[in-house]
Amino acid sequence: MRRILGAGGAVLAQVITAVGSLLLQLIAARELGAAGFAAFTLLNGALVVMATLHTAWVGDSLTVLDRFDPRVRAGLFVSLLGTLALGAVVGTVLALAFGALPGARTLLFGLLVVVWLAEDTGRRLLAARMEFARLARNDGLHLLTTCVVLVIVHVTAGIDLEWLLVAMAAGCVVSIFLVLLQAPREELALPPLRGADVRGVGVFAAWRAAQAVLRPTTLLLARIAIAALVSSTALAATEAARLLLAPTLTLINGVGGFLLPRMVRLREAGHPLRARLALTASVALTSVSAVSALVAVLLTGPLEHLITAGRFDVDPVTVAGWGAYCVSIAATMPVSLLATAYRHSRLVFEVRLIESVIGLAVLAVMLLWRPDLVGLAPFYIGTGGVVTSVVLVIRLHALRSETGPHVPVKADR
Repeated sequence: MRRILGAGGAVLAQVITAVGSLLLQLIAARELGAAGFAAFTLLNGALVVMATLHTAWVGDSLTVLDRFDPRVRAGLFVSLLGTLALGAVVGTVLALAFGALPGARTLLFGLLVVVWLAEDTGRRLLAARMEFARLARNDGLHLLTTCVVLVIVHVTAGIDLEWLLVAMAAGCVVSIFLVLLQAPREELALPPLRGADVRGVGVFAAWRAAQAVLRPTTLLLARIAIAALVSSTALAATEAARLLLAPTLTLINGVGGFLLPRMVRLREAGHPLRARLALTASVALTSVSAVSALVAVLLTGPLEHLITAGRFDVDPVTVAGWGAYCVSIAATMPVSLLATAYRHSRLVFEVRLIESVIGLAVLAVMLLWRPDLVGLAPFYIGTGGVVTSVVLVIRLHALRSETGPHVPVKADR
């Protein structure tokens, strides 16, 4: 029962986060038009990439490694400071490069990146403590704050891209404050930086961060390619179709948020690496994703006006493509999390890199050859997804055979 409640809390937290993300994207699609929505999509995609890199380097290390070891804790703190500073600089530069914000207003996106990454650290701390109910409550207050800011802005000034970013930042600040109030003193204690094991953290986190950032980076590069090779309207239509699969992606990410700390605890309890656990989750998630994709395709017509307010069209074929993409994620995620929990992040990175290169290559070739078939972009991107799942399963079975059923698996170095 505790496991079921824990998984439910993890999924609920992801649901709340996804509802907030979906709300912002719907507002951008309806209020900003195709060009404004395309600009928001690029900024949001960049934010996801940076948040994923931060989560994999700091958040997953915080979950998998011993965060109460003074040297490891100091290494985590140094890593946190580094990602916050890097995020501020890179966020500002990307906002300027995309042309999404004018002049000094690009600093607004850099500030959003900082508070977003800080909030994500708090979320991962609660997840590492298996406090998913508290995590869901904090995410709910984050969403409430965002909504309140948006309502005030809508009534007084009118919503534009800058105010959307301000609303997102406000929600982050509230969530950070709640974590600081709720977390035990030992979790917030600042470690002495002398002797910080930055290298030890990096040995684990580098491969994990590299493989985790591949998928959002692939999506960001795909969005840039669609906008550059076709048009911002085509990008807006592609992203609007993806919104119909948001509940499915929420479910997948929520289950993943529960599976990783659960698999880590199994490893710490001395249980051997067993691919069957991940395969069971993969089959269940894949089945649910396939049914959800079918429902989304059938509801494309009735929901199109709700999403776009008639500003541009949503193609059911593109929705089906995103459904196939969700199926590929559902098939691969539990297996990759199992490899991560048993510290085989390098293996996951190598497989994910092949998947990303193939997907982007197919997308680029097809957009250059037949830009009129841009609606098939999600199919192109997800080309190698299921294949990589098979490769991961084979490699995990090989690793288990090499180490034996009762011998702990060695981490990548």
